[in-house]
Amino acid sequence: MRSTLLHLLRHAPQDDTHFASSLRVIGPEQGLLLIEDAVYALLPRTSAVNAMQLLPASIKLFALESDVLARGLAIDDLPARVKLIDYPGMVEICTLYDKVLSW
Repeated sequence: MRSTLLHLLRHAPQDDTHFASSLRVIGPEQGLLLIEDAVYALLPRTSAVNAMQLLPASIKLFALESDVLARGLAIDDLPARVKLIDYPGMVEICTLYDKVLSW
């Protein structure tokens, strides 16, 4: 049985190397959850959002809606494949994966 992994990112992509590193190692059937300043990776027309759009469709993308709104990002500008979740949804998402790797 294969183990599933959720990558949990909380730092802005321009502030450290965690974002780029996570995209290099993420594998098929894994998930990527953006919280706190990591939601800045969803800003339109940035290298970060472009890189996420190139990830295979089997990789699920999530973002904490309250963090998106708190940082002034427009929900209508987010990539369609990003699922917005609330705190209870974040807990549920974390339980769907065998392991959570926090970056």
